[in-house]
Amino acid sequence: MKIIVIIVALLALIGGGGFAVVTFAPSMVPVPIRNMIGLEVSEEEQTESDRPKSTTFIDIEPLTIPIFENNEVDRFLVMHVLLEVEPGEKQAYVNAQLPRLIDMFITYTHALAALGVAPGISDRQFLKDRLLAKIDETIGKGYVLNLLFADLFERPLG
Repeated sequence: MKIIVIIVALLALIGGGGFAVVTFAPSMVPVPIRNMIGLEVSEEEQTESDRPKSTTFIDIEPLTIPIFENNEVDRFLVMHVLLEVEPGEKQAYVNAQLPRLIDMFITYTHALAALGVAPGISDRQFLKDRLLAKIDETIGKGYVLNLLFADLFERPLG
């Protein structure tokens, strides 16, 4: 009889502790459990929990993009990009689409520089966000998880 009372007391404590955590500190509860019990999950937390466990990088050769001012080459933008993808079928698809992606990188970066879109190519986060959006537009959403710059710098002419 004492064992049953102890087990019931322990279950009540565990249930009360679980209720307290869900009520007062919901960010400590794993995202799948929050989804299951109907708690609100931020978009950032949801995408982070949806990420695959293993990824690989596709290394694209450094691209040298001419930057024009007054119809003359003013400087060069050197961009070395790594694409984070899931290994397997998605990696093979992205590898097959590399010529289209490289063309898009060159064309879009050149257009951003030529149009003077603020904050422009000098802001890495802006450029990364824009290139990720263009990747999704070019080859489809969900193939490239992230884009990393190994190198991104401007080299003066001469």
